[in-house]
Amino acid sequence: MTSHQRTPIPPLPTDDAHPPLTRLFSRADVASRMPGLGQWSPVPTSMNRSAWATIDDLTTARVLEEAADSLGRPWPELPASLYARFARDGDRWDYQHPAFARRDRLARAVLAVALCPVADSRRNALVDEVMDGVWTLCEETSWAWPAHDFRVLGTEHGLLPDPERPTLDLGASGTAVLLALTDAITGDELDRTDPLVRRRLRRNVADRVLSPYLERDEWGWFDGSAAKLNNWNPWIHSELLLATALTEEDTERRVALVCRIVQGLENYLAAQPRDGGCDEGPHYWWRAGASLFECLETLTSLLGTDAGVFGHPLIRAMARYPVATWIGDGWAVNFADGPARPREHAPAVLYRYGLRTGQSEVSAHARALRARADPALPAAGAIFDLRRTVDALLDREWNTAGPGAYALPAHTWLPDTQVMVARTTPGSTRGLLVAAKGGHNDESHNHNDVGTFIVALDGRPLIVDAGVGTYRRETFSEERYAIWSMTSEYHNVPVIDGYGQPPGPGFRATGVTALHTADTDTFTCELASAYPPQIRPATWQRSVRLGRAEGERVEIDDTWAFSAAPRSLALHLLVGGELTLGPQGHAAVTPRDGRSLLLTWDSAAFTAEAEAVPLTDPAFTCVWGPSLHRLILTACGPATQGRHRLTARPILA
Repeated sequence: MTSHQRTPIPPLPTDDAHPPLTRLFSRADVASRMPGLGQWSPVPTSMNRSAWATIDDLTTARVLEEAADSLGRPWPELPASLYARFARDGDRWDYQHPAFARRDRLARAVLAVALCPVADSRRNALVDEVMDGVWTLCEETSWAWPAHDFRVLGTEHGLLPDPERPTLDLGASGTAVLLALTDAITGDELDRTDPLVRRRLRRNVADRVLSPYLERDEWGWFDGSAAKLNNWNPWIHSELLLATALTEEDTERRVALVCRIVQGLENYLAAQPRDGGCDEGPHYWWRAGASLFECLETLTSLLGTDAGVFGHPLIRAMARYPVATWIGDGWAVNFADGPARPREHAPAVLYRYGLRTGQSEVSAHARALRARADPALPAAGAIFDLRRTVDALLDREWNTAGPGAYALPAHTWLPDTQVMVARTTPGSTRGLLVAAKGGHNDESHNHNDVGTFIVALDGRPLIVDAGVGTYRRETFSEERYAIWSMTSEYHNVPVIDGYGQPPGPGFRATGVTALHTADTDTFTCELASAYPPQIRPATWQRSVRLGRAEGERVEIDDTWAFSAAPRSLALHLLVGGELTLGPQGHAAVTPRDGRSLLLTWDSAAFTAEAEAVPLTDPAFTCVWGPSLHRLILTACGPATQGRHRLTARPILA
């Protein structure tokens, strides 16, 4: 999976807005091209010493040291009471943390066996560690996470999963692909220990994952029948595809599984906007767009043809999304359920994506993301994704590629996703950046934030989107919009008569446009339809303008009209940094380091109040520190019509 095609073959006809995967990879083609089990693998076996000898000594030593550190220790326990916590009190992490630790430990042991010299005294113990890990996972009642289990979430409201009817979720598919790679890399050595280990591994992958996928039509993430199509589709399919290729022995089932996966991916692509945007935000892109690329990379390698799919405009556009939404210094435009500092990057995947689609700025962005970090091994504390780690380790071109520079384009407009990103200084984080969105309030991982915006200065967001807290039961329930960070009141949008925007597809922006010139970028939308009928204005026009000439600035212009004057009207701003109210109509937002942002407004029409938003959830504090702040501008005697301009500009150092 790490061979690169530098010059993509000609693109598919553009009258296909979405790649017709079931035509490109028809059942007949899949059947004729499908290799048998053992005839194709993206990874060498651990007994292929010459292949693994290409890994440098420092990496090898680090992998062996980290894996050996666990030898002899008990594996984390997963009692039923931990699983039951989600149903009882909404906590999912007391179970997921030890479950993740088990998988992390097995993944490290598998890689350690592959890299361990034959004469190393630790080798036999590491092979036993792999055997123990496989046995431990096969002993688990369920591979699904409690927050996703059908019995727990269904009408039965059970505490525990039913092993006779396994749920196929991210946890199950992730376990399946880990075991599949364990089979492909260390299976021959496990056979020397006891062939039953490998047989049990394959039987469990088939019974818990592959058969339920093939035989049951209740997976909403497959076709959107019970849930919006989002990152689950390509993420799970990328793992199902490898699990099929590396563990399924029956040829007819291999063909049937791959054809169903192709159909599932076509379903996902049919739901994607032509502009390549990801309404889940850049954090989730790494398991949405990036996982889609991994699906296509595996599929085309497995079948020995790419059928021109990497030249399709949508596939190319999806690769550019991380470039478009990058602010700088680890920050990204984070609409929806994503942190402003994405916790997960897989730059080696993005590098290959750029190469396969012939987009040098995408590959350069990947090299810049890597910076001086290890090109393959995850940072301390990060999840050890065996698939992505091994792909990066074995990619010689990636490992020897020089540093890259972020493209930092002056302007990006995604007309279908309705997101604009613009900066004053292209190619540099210096100066102002503004991002604004239209959209609707039924997007994936939705927040009620139609018309919101983000302003960054010198690569740091100062008018911000808080992101999302630690996931709990309430996050994906009817209680979601009781969580403060999901509400309009904590986004940069108007609040009318005390009402924010409700959730739902009908609450949306209309008339959304963007205009780019050398001196300005302007985003315009109509917000009236985003508000509930009882307080809905006749019109609420918002424009977000970035000015480059005659002093850089961001201007937020709001113009509204009501059939009857509202009782109250407020403009909310959430800011990251110290918020200081100055003379009337002025406030400063000051980050820990760097220049401050000056905010000005019409103090004759609006009073101002500043308040702290204390943060205790680690998902917030690791990004923003102990608090955010909110600036509330309240209209003085709101009338049936009005207009207002908020201006943000740098304070000269």
